[in-house]
Amino acid sequence: MKKLTHILLALIAAMLMVLSGCNDKKKVMKRPPNLINRITLVNILAESYLIESTLQMTTPDSIGKDELARRYYKDLFDRYHITSEQFESSVAYYISEEKSAEKLLNDASALIVNKKNEMMIDNNP
Repeated sequence: MKKLTHILLALIAAMLMVLSGCNDKKKVMKRPPNLINRITLVNILAESYLIESTLQMTTPDSIGKDELARRYYKDLFDRYHITSEQFESSVAYYISEEKSAEKLLNDASALIVNKKNEMMIDNNP
């Protein structure tokens, strides 16, 4: 479990660096018409971090990691009734401003840590 926590925190840190380094700090993107609300996007991002962690720890077998990723993300997007394009445009919008990007990723990180702590409490009678 400790290894998973380190992997998740490393993923979050890497995403924050990549996302904050890739945006133009002077240009805030225009709001997309199908924007996912911020709270829902935080939940989706937290789940996507868990998917990515699972994929990193999965050894290839009869089903490739690409196919497994496709299935996981299809399930995630279906549960939230969104498309991959809607997800991508919403993330691009929220990260187009540095403070918004940091808050979004910090909130997703906090959600992951809270879920991990709940799991530890549930597993310790």
